[in-house]
Amino acid sequence: MVRPIGRGSHSLVYFAVDAFGQPCAVKVFRPDMNAFAEREFQHASGLDHPRLASMLGRGTLEDRPVLISTLARGEVLFSRYVRRPALHTERRAFLLTLAHLLDALAYLHSCGLVHRDIKPENIVVEPDGSAKLVDLDLAGPLLEAFPVPTRFGTAAFQSPEAARGEPLGPEADLYGVGMLLGWGIFGSLPDPTRPAPYHPDPLCSLYLTLTRRDPRQRPSDAAWVRARILKLSSVKS
Repeated sequence: MVRPIGRGSHSLVYFAVDAFGQPCAVKVFRPDMNAFAEREFQHASGLDHPRLASMLGRGTLEDRPVLISTLARGEVLFSRYVRRPALHTERRAFLLTLAHLLDALAYLHSCGLVHRDIKPENIVVEPDGSAKLVDLDLAGPLLEAFPVPTRFGTAAFQSPEAARGEPLGPEADLYGVGMLLGWGIFGSLPDPTRPAPYHPDPLCSLYLTLTRRDPRQRPSDAAWVRARILKLSSVKS
């Protein structure tokens, strides 16, 4: 292990090099999080998609559970797009980032999983805008129910139903995409509980659709959202 590169909700992630000199990511959990690490391993180990980090194995380090995955190269989304609003300063790159994020979500959802923590820190972006979705430690089955209401996600990107602790479907992940889209349009995180300011970008209408309070009024198909982004982005504002 070389150095820390990120922090999950229950873990610290290190850049590491294996015995053959290949880079990888090593996620080290607290000693009491063995069941949590095992849950993430079970969810992630069967996934195979170019926009997701691949699970390579598991183990222990000084009695701490460890997960090993391929390394996602680049910077987290907010660090990559320092000139804002991103859709004005680097439109092509930011649209590619969103398209890759939606590719990853479409695949996850087709596998019966929701990510449940869409936020900038979980999206690693390369210089050209290529991106990977990482950190599946909060992921779980679609509409998974718990004995008591259980809240998932990060407040600024959390859907209303996630904040209430309700079972989550694809609409919750796409709400997070909507918040990122709004950030790309306005240059700061919008408040979806207040009327959006006027903006001439044609993608603003999709931002409003993705951040509706009622999940039944939001899209549930990540592939449809991807296609819509690409269609609207070609319209002259």
